Amino acid sequence: MNRRISSFVTAALFVFAASSVFGYAQSVEEQIKKLEMDRAAAVLKADMDTLDKQTADDYSLININGEMSDKKQMMDAIKSGGIKLTQDDISDMKVRVYGNTAVVTGKADVKGTMGGKDATGQAMFTRVYVKKGGKWQTVALQQTKMSTP
Repeated sequence: MNRRISSFVTAALFVFAASSVFGYAQSVEEQIKKLEMDRAAAVLKADMDTLDKQTADDYSLININGEMSDKKQMMDAIKSGGIKLTQDDISDMKVRVYGNTAVVTGKADVKGTMGGKDATGQAMFTRVYVKKGGKWQTVALQQTKMSTP
C-alpha cells in the first residue's frame, strides 16, 4: 500500500511540475506578444520613454528599406520624425523561448515613412528579446518588405 501511495505522489508531483513549466512558457509567450504590441503603439505615439526601457543599449535594426541602425540612431529618427508611422498593425506572431532569449516572428502592416522613404506596405519581421535584470528588452529587429503580387 505504501508503494502505491508513493507512486501516486510521485506521479502527482511530475504532473504538477510539467504543468508549471508549460504555464511558465505560455505566460512568457503572452508577455512577449504584449511587449511587441506595446512597442508598436509606442512607435506610433513616439513614446520615447517606453521605447528606451524596452530597447537594449546594444540594439541593432535592419529596417524595411534595408538600412541598419543602432539604438541611438533609431531613437533619434523617431524623435525627429525621420521614422514616422501612422499605422503598425502586427499579426501572425509566433514566439519561441530559449531560456532568457525569445525570438518573435510575425507580420506587420505599416503606413508611414522611414528615412524619408515610403515604408507603407506589409513586412515580415524577426525580433529578438533578451531578459536582462529581470526585464525583457529587444536586442535586434530585422524587417523584410513583402512583395505585392
